[in-house]
Formats: sequence, structure tokens, C-alpha cells
Amino acid sequence: MSFAFLAAAAIQHVLIIGIDGFSNAAISRDRTPNMQRLIDRGSWTLRSRGVMPTVSSPNWMSLLSGAGPELHGVHSNEWERFNKKIDPACTGPDGIFPGLFGVLHAAKPNAKLAAIHDWKGFGRLVERKTADVEHVLGSPKATAAAIEYWRANKPYLLWVHLDDVDHAGHGKGWESDEYKKEVSLIDGLVGQLAAAVPAEKTLIVMVSDHGGTGTKHGSDTTFELEVPLLFAGPGIPAGEIRGIVRNIDMAPTVVKLLGLKPHACWEGRPLQFR
Repeated sequence: MSFAFLAAAAIQHVLIIGIDGFSNAAISRDRTPNMQRLIDRGSWTLRSRGVMPTVSSPNWMSLLSGAGPELHGVHSNEWERFNKKIDPACTGPDGIFPGLFGVLHAAKPNAKLAAIHDWKGFGRLVERKTADVEHVLGSPKATAAAIEYWRANKPYLLWVHLDDVDHAGHGKGWESDEYKKEVSLIDGLVGQLAAAVPAEKTLIVMVSDHGGTGTKHGSDTTFELEVPLLFAGPGIPAGEIRGIVRNIDMAPTVVKLLGLKPHACWEGRPLQFR
């Protein structure tokens, strides 16, 4: 019996924790014990590749939609629905490239789906006709709002976006003491979110859009392109994910673990866990 079959039978909720600007070098047992506990019981990689350019909007959209910028059309942080240079190859129910929220809404139209986001720009990438979308500034406040929403609604999918690590990187540098301190604070918030959901029924996914070098990102370096990616929950085996892993594989993998089919326009592939 496959892990995907076991997972689909057990998973009732999905919690996706997106940490903006989170470098793969930031994870350690001492600095990030809550993340390490998820790693110890889940399937993970520290080398999932995002898309170019290594900035937030194209990468978050790629995570949301299982495709790269040449298909979804989000080419930069200046992208807006009314200011696009590339038409999406496909459109979903909200007029943008079809994403994870749209696929889950189509499969379960009465299920609660939500995105609580710290960075204001994240909200414009979500299919708003399919989900509750709320901007809450500051990672601690966004976490508190997400936990409150969870307790009130028990959503099928809750995506929480946290931005304070990225601010620390821009402010003091990606390898600075201030950055590492912020990573530790975010790790505490990850622990709060993980504790708020039933472990035996919830798929927890942890993702990032990009890393950084110095106080910047957006260049063509491995440090900016490669980020952590983690899946933990019922039916998920423990161990490192082998082979090539891309952030565009995240949405197809979640859909497969829920026993559903990825959107026909997606180019990512469901990951194989050992």
C-alpha cells in the first residue's frame, strides 16, 4: 500500500507555512528546534529550487500554481492583475493562472480555504473567489490570526505567510546575527502553528520563496534559488527527498496526497517519497 494512499485516507486538513526569504542555511537543531521536529517526522529537502527571478511574486505564484513564470505570467514584484506583460497560459475561476486554491475549491466547493498573509503582495496571487484572504501585518500577529481562524473554522487548507525573516535579511543581511535571531523567533511561531492543528489529521507543509546574499535577493545565485521544502503528516515517511526537487512540485504533491488530480495546466510533478 503506497504512502500516497495512506495519506489521502488520513489527511483532513492542510496547513502550509510559507516563510518569506528563508534560506536553507538558517535551519539547525539549536536555532530551529520546532522545524527540526517536523523534519524528523517528515519528508524534506534543503535544496528545493525556486524559479528565476529570485524575487517574491514569481516564486510565491509558482508555489501556489505548480508552474513557472512563463506559464503563470507573474514576471516580477511589479506584476498586478491590471499590469501584466505576459498573459497566463491558462486561467482559473478568478481570472488568473489556476492554483492550488482553485483545484481544492473545485473538488470540495463547500470546504473552507483561507490564506492569512503578512506580506501584502501575497494576497493578489490567491484566487479570491475560492478562499478567505486576510492581510495581517507582522509575523506574530499573522500567526495569531491564523490560529484564531483555525479554531473557528477548521479549514481544509490554511496557508500562512510570514514575512519578518525577509525583513531581517534586507535590513542586516542573510547571514547576520539579526537574521538568525529572527529565524529563531519564526521557529517559535512555526511551533505554535503546528501545535494548533491535530497532527494525526493534518498535512503540514513548510516552504520558502527565496534565500538571499548580503542584504539582497533577485540575482542568479544558488544561495537565492535553493530553499527548504518539508512535508509532515499522516502517511508521510520520514527522510530526505532524493533527486531534483522544485518548488513547482509542491502544489501537485499536496493534491496527490489528498487523493486528487493536479490541474492539467500545471507543469510540476508530485514528488516521490521513500
